[in-house]
Amino acid sequence: MKLRFLVFLCILFCACSDNKTSLGIYHTGAISGYFYAQTLGEEHKSLGGLPALKKLLSSKEDPFLLFDSGNLFSVTREGQVAKLNGTLKLLSALPYTAITLSAEDFKFGAEDIKTALKDNKIPIVISNLKTKDGVVPQGIKKDIILNLEGIKIGVLGVLSKNDFDNLVRSSGLKAEDEIESLKTQIETLKKEEVDLIILLSSLGFERQDKATSDKMLLDELPDINILLGIGNRENADVSKVIVNQAKANLQQVSLINLIFGKNRQISSYNSEDILLDISTLGEDEKLLSEVNFLKQQVAKTRTKHVAKLDNYLESEGLDSALSLYAAACLKKWGKTNIGLMNLEALGEGLPQGDISEEDIYKSFPFDDKVMFLKMYGIDLLRALENNLISGHQAALSGIKVSYDKNNKIKKIIINGQELQKRQLYDIALPDHLISNAPGYEEFLNMYEFKNTDRTVRDIVTWCLNRKNTDFKNKSAWQKI
Repeated sequence: MKLRFLVFLCILFCACSDNKTSLGIYHTGAISGYFYAQTLGEEHKSLGGLPALKKLLSSKEDPFLLFDSGNLFSVTREGQVAKLNGTLKLLSALPYTAITLSAEDFKFGAEDIKTALKDNKIPIVISNLKTKDGVVPQGIKKDIILNLEGIKIGVLGVLSKNDFDNLVRSSGLKAEDEIESLKTQIETLKKEEVDLIILLSSLGFERQDKATSDKMLLDELPDINILLGIGNRENADVSKVIVNQAKANLQQVSLINLIFGKNRQISSYNSEDILLDISTLGEDEKLLSEVNFLKQQVAKTRTKHVAKLDNYLESEGLDSALSLYAAACLKKWGKTNIGLMNLEALGEGLPQGDISEEDIYKSFPFDDKVMFLKMYGIDLLRALENNLISGHQAALSGIKVSYDKNNKIKKIIINGQELQKRQLYDIALPDHLISNAPGYEEFLNMYEFKNTDRTVRDIVTWCLNRKNTDFKNKSAWQKI
């Protein structure tokens, strides 16, 4: 694979005349799970998708580079089922030179990220992502340098620190300041005497939340030559840099044609958006088969009946019916003293009437496994105090916690009896919380634990089928 790529780099600029060199850069972004063609408009045209993009690129005789700016899978059910790992496997069928990721691409947490990065074959560049220990995560590159027939191209990538900090599941990773991180990497590239710097960005050109945007980057980082981003761009002065914002949902692909002069600098360029029209392009059959298989898996979840509900279980708020129901289910199934469910693990509410497997996935989108803990009362007290103060209060079953206006816990009653500091208590909870999740750090101070390898959605389905958990649960947190 490496040898083939080196040969590709060597021939990339051979089509030269008058000391001028041309290069095509294809750019995608905000694919958002639209791996497949969509039927659109009054003419009912089938447009877009990975199989159509692969068919387009396979017909190109001139060498090219292909980049993506992140937000790969978040919108569609197919994307949410594939997650980062499955999405990268689909994208690996295309000749991506490099991609970056958005904060949204990390939302399904540690297990998905770890598996995805371990198996991934596409170079991923993120210049402002590190582990909690301050090192670049395995499977991520801070920059990439392409040496193309004497022209050196540096590639950087950036995700939003603001968006990443808002993730519930940062999975031991942290995003650093975008501008300062890129300044450092740009200096590194300049020492390597690169002729061109390309930045892959998932930030968005302008933002309403005052978070760092592409426009801010361009104001602060004059050494960037090409910025490949996502989202819409308002009229702005970008005369000193080539800016392309990929259109969402992969109905078309952007192409930038560069002309280099003999000084190895861009002398001219033009750009266009190529519509991925199935009627004229066709689709790659092998990749189409893989995409269709994923669509079939999703279709099954829409039709598979799970249970029937007499009441709608809303998912918003500390006292939501769904969170209390899930906590009671974990306690009932695990036969523990306490069931605990973190609110951030919930998606949509469960509808009244027939419940399909898809409804369950929408309500519990994460693959959290149920874990059993044993904790001494004194450690459980500290854990609940920390959880209360953090603002990330969990839904609880089998326990009542009384606290005052200063968030000081006054009394804890567990199954009718006051908490005993030297007694061991059994707790059933999602495994995600045993990874330094905000507000749950004290749960690491356990006596022993066991991971059941059963997902929370499995256990809730078990409860729904047996109708053995009361909907009338009340909040365990009582302010006095």
